[in-house]
Amino acid sequence: MEFNTSSINLITIEKDGGKDVLMIGLKEAYRAKPNYQRYMRQEYERGKDLDNNDIFKYIALKDDPDKGPIVETEWEDSRSLAEWLKEGHSDDEKRRVFRQVTNAISYMHSKGMVHGGLNASNVFITKKGEEVKLLTFKLRYTDIMKQPQETLKYVAPEAKDGTVGLDVRADIYSLGMMLKDMGFNAEYHNVIEKCCRFGRNERFEDVDQLMDAVDKHRFNRPADELTDAQPSVSSNKKMAIIIAIIVVLVCVAVALLVAQNGSSDNQQEPQQTEQNDSITTRDTSDQDSTDSEQPQSAQPSDTTQNQQADQAQGDNAFLNDLVPQMHTDLDKIYNSGADPATIHAKVGAYYKGLRRVLKKQGKTSTQLDAFDKAFAEYTQQKNQ
Repeated sequence: MEFNTSSINLITIEKDGGKDVLMIGLKEAYRAKPNYQRYMRQEYERGKDLDNNDIFKYIALKDDPDKGPIVETEWEDSRSLAEWLKEGHSDDEKRRVFRQVTNAISYMHSKGMVHGGLNASNVFITKKGEEVKLLTFKLRYTDIMKQPQETLKYVAPEAKDGTVGLDVRADIYSLGMMLKDMGFNAEYHNVIEKCCRFGRNERFEDVDQLMDAVDKHRFNRPADELTDAQPSVSSNKKMAIIIAIIVVLVCVAVALLVAQNGSSDNQQEPQQTEQNDSITTRDTSDQDSTDSEQPQSAQPSDTTQNQQADQAQGDNAFLNDLVPQMHTDLDKIYNSGADPATIHAKVGAYYKGLRRVLKKQGKTSTQLDAFDKAFAEYTQQKNQ
C-alpha cells in the first residue's frame, strides 16, 4: 500500500519478517540527489532513539541500491487523525486522543527533540484499541507552496520562513491548530488563541503549561490573558452595574465642569477683551518666527494626533518609523496585480529581508516579536 503525498517522500506499507512495517524513502526524481539522501539519514539519526508507546519506533535505516536510503518504522493498522475526525467521535474521545498526542510531543521535548511538522496527517489512531501512534519522521517538500493547505496551516510562522531555529513553541502552535480542528475552537478559544499567536514568545512555554490551562478550564476567561479565576454570571452583572454608575458620574462631572467654565468665561470676558489687542499682536509676531523655524509637521492634524497616541513606546519606538514605510511597501506588492502565489512569495521575501536588517541592527527578541506582530496584523488585514 502506498500513501498519497505531495512531498518528496515515498511512503509504503510492506512486510518484514511477517509484520507490517512503514517504509519511508524518496520518490524517484529525488533519489540521486545528495542533499535529499543526507536529509533522510539526518531524519533517521534524529529519531532513532525515541521509544514511547504513543510513537511509531524507528527500526532501521536501509540503503537500497535502486531506491536510496529508506527509513523503516513500526506500523499498526491505523488511519490518520484527519480521517478519524471524519468518523464522528465524542468530545471525550477527542480529549483522550489529544492528551495522548501531547504526551508523545512532551516525550520528544524531554529528549531535546522538536517535531516541527506535527499535523492531523502524521498522527494515527489504531483500529484496534483506538490508540494514538505518532509518526515523528518529518516529511519534506520542495517548496512550501507544494504543501497541502490542510497540513500547512499547522506550521508555525517561524517554521514557514526558515529564518530562526525551531523550539518547542513551534509544536505548541501545531497543538493549538489540532484543538481547533477537533472542534474545540469555541470551548477552548483562549487556549487556542494563545497557542497560535504569531510571536512565539507569546505562546505557552511548554506542553505542561498548555495542558494546565486545558485541565483547569481557564479558557472561560474572556480576557486575553488566561488566569485561574472564572467569572460568574452574578459577577458580570455587578461589573455592568459598576460601569453604568461610573458612566453616570462622569456625565454629571462633565456637565458641572461645562457650567462652571461658562460662568467663569462670563466673569472674565471684559478683562480678556482688554488684553486681546496686545495678545493678538504678540501671537502674530511669535507665529511668524515660529513658522520660519519649525517644519509644517510641528502642527499635527487630528488624524496625526490620533496616530501619535497609538505610537509604540520605549524599546519598540523604532516601529513608529518602520511601520508606515512597511505599509507602503506591502501595499505596492498587494496592488501589483500579480497572482496570489507570486504575491505570497514577494511578501515572504520582503519579511525575511526586513527581519535580517533588524537583526543586524541588534534588535532584541522582544523587539523582533513586536515587529512580527505588526507585520502579521497588516498582512492578515490585506488577505481578508
